[in-house]
Formats: sequence, structure tokens, C-alpha cells
Amino acid sequence: MTHDKKNMKNLPNLLIVDDCDESLATLEHILAPLEVNLISARSGEEALKKSRGVELAVALLDVRMPGMDGFELAKKINKARPLSRVPIIFLTANYDTEVQLLSGYESGGGDFIKKPCNDHLLLSKIRVFLDIFDQKQLLIRDNLYLIKIAHQLEKIKTSHKKSEARDRSSIEELESSLLQQQGLRKYIEEVIEKERKAISRELHDDLGQELTAVRLDLAIIKDNCADPDMILKINKVSAHICKIIKSVQRLTLQLRPHILDDLGLESAIEWYTAAFAQRSNIKVYLQIEPEIACSHDISFTVFRIIQESLTNVVRHSKASRVDIMLHHKGHAIHLKIFDNGIGISEFEKRSNKSFGIISMKERAASLGGSLEIEGENGGGTLVKMIIPLNNGNQ
Repeated sequence: MTHDKKNMKNLPNLLIVDDCDESLATLEHILAPLEVNLISARSGEEALKKSRGVELAVALLDVRMPGMDGFELAKKINKARPLSRVPIIFLTANYDTEVQLLSGYESGGGDFIKKPCNDHLLLSKIRVFLDIFDQKQLLIRDNLYLIKIAHQLEKIKTSHKKSEARDRSSIEELESSLLQQQGLRKYIEEVIEKERKAISRELHDDLGQELTAVRLDLAIIKDNCADPDMILKINKVSAHICKIIKSVQRLTLQLRPHILDDLGLESAIEWYTAAFAQRSNIKVYLQIEPEIACSHDISFTVFRIIQESLTNVVRHSKASRVDIMLHHKGHAIHLKIFDNGIGISEFEKRSNKSFGIISMKERAASLGGSLEIEGENGGGTLVKMIIPLNNGNQ
């Protein structure tokens, strides 16, 4: 799609790669309603050249291409962006084997869509990633502002040792500003979760129900059909619809884990880590104190920090095992997450571009808690979080 040059700078970038001109033209037509800067390429080499130095909101890659296939291209795209990985959706004519699926996920893929594409499903999935990208940009801007305020506050506190009376008013003003920004960030996170919940509900109630209705209609047609060839075709279409329904269900659960509201924190963690272990082939061992009494805000924060930590494990750690310990001690909730991977450097822990770490720390701080990350190269990584129960959220 085309936009004037002034507006293109403000639009998210969407990369599509397919070696077939007809398929590329079809994708461009399907994606035309989206407000994006569309970057089209017919090979992996062309895609890397066009996207070099460009921040991508999402990439749509054909798996089977001459030279560099989609899996290899996905690895190279995200290797160049270690601190800002790009969500990858693979387009494939066949992903029936577990080997193909595993290869795709190991190369950084977030989802698969089978050719020929279902227009409504493709647009729905891409809109989910675009919404998450927009909210991420908002959080990044907010985090950078918080870092700037915190650095200014630290400088003033250091200077305050020499002249307490002179700097007292400035410190109080900056502390007040920092608290306001933390409150604003908490509000933004609540807005994001509400939007995720709304998107999840729309996927489930609208697209999910429509697909279920189509499947039932096919069953009725099949019952009234005597042609064996036609029955075989109906069975194939029905099986394809089942796969789409499962994809919708998976997206719905990723956007909003309803099990957290329905069955509580312990069950939600068990469900999520079991799915993570199956998907990533990384063993997860849980030590969770049963029936921990805490507020919904604390439960939700603990769950999201576990999600973010496991995402970092599969992306960066090269670990084969993760241990998660959650228990109540005194008047606080204690969470520890340890992996046996390659560890984390001091630069990565302190970098103002490590947005995942910054986000986890801010989530804990918003509830009056703290989060620390320990680890050395080759010695694994330990995430430790403490959240008090007497902070007004209980």
C-alpha cells in the first residue's frame, strides 16, 4: 500500500516476503486496509536489505523460497535485533509434521498460517500484533522518561549530601514526578490488559463462533451427501477449520489467561508452564505454596513476570531447565525463577534498552515490591521478586 512520505514515518512497518509475484500481490491486496508501511520483498536477501535499520512491527514470511528459506530469514532478522525481536508469522502450504513446526518456532516464529490464506484470520492475527506493538512503543517512551527522571533524581541526591537545604525542594519535586509517572505506567498497563481482554473476547465470540457455525453447516451438508468424493472434500475442509479454531483458541489464551480469573494463580502457572515446556522442550519444575492468599493485582503481576521471564529464557538463555519457586514469607510474596543457561552480563542487566527487564521491575515497583536479576556468564540466571502484602492491594 502507499502513503505520503510524511505519514509513512509515523506508521508501523510490516514486512512481507514471498518469491511468487502472484502471492505477493494477493498479500498486498489483503493487507491494504491496514494502516501500515508495507515493505515487500521477493527473496530473503532483498528482505534483509530493505529492512536493515528499520523497526518492524511484524513480519509475514513464506517458508519455501529458493536460496534462503523463511526459517533462515527469520533467524537473521532477529539476530540483527537482539533487544527488539520481531514477531514472525510463517506462510506455508504444509506444516503437518512436528519437525517443521519445531524448526519454525526455534527460528523465532510466533505462528503459522496455511496457504491459501483466510483473509479474515490473517488480518485478525496481524491486528493483534500491531496493537501489541503500539502499546510497546507507548511503554518504551514511558520507560525512557522514567529512566531520565531516575537519573536526574540520583544526581540530585548525590549533590544533596553537600547542600541538603538547597536541593530539598528539587528532590521532593522529582520524587513526586517519579511517583506520578509510576502511577501513569500502571494505568497504561491496565489499559493494555483491557484491550487484550477485548481483543481476546472478539476473537472468541466473533471469529471463533463463526468458524464453529461453518463447521456445523459442513456436518449437515455431509450427512445429506451421497457422493464419496464430495464427502472426502468436506472432511478436508472441516479438518482445516478445526486447525483454525485451535489457532484462535491459542491466541485468545495468550492475550488473556482466563484461567487466572477462574481457577487462581497456582492453576494458571501450572497451565502456562506445562504449555511452555511442551512448546520449547525446556523442562520446568515448580515449587508453589498452595492456596497463597493475595490480591488480583499481585496474582496478575506474578503471572506476567513469569511469562516475561520464560520468554527471555527461550530467546536468550539456551537453557534446558527452569526452576520456579513461589511462596509466602512474613508479609510478602517471594518469587524465584532460575535457569541453567548461559547467564546474563552486567551490561544486559543495566542497559536502558533491556525493556523486558525494565518492564518486570516496574511491574513489581508499582505494587511496592522489588525485582533483582543475578547471574554470570555460563552460570545461569536468577530472577528474584518480593511483593509486600500490606501495600493496600490485599
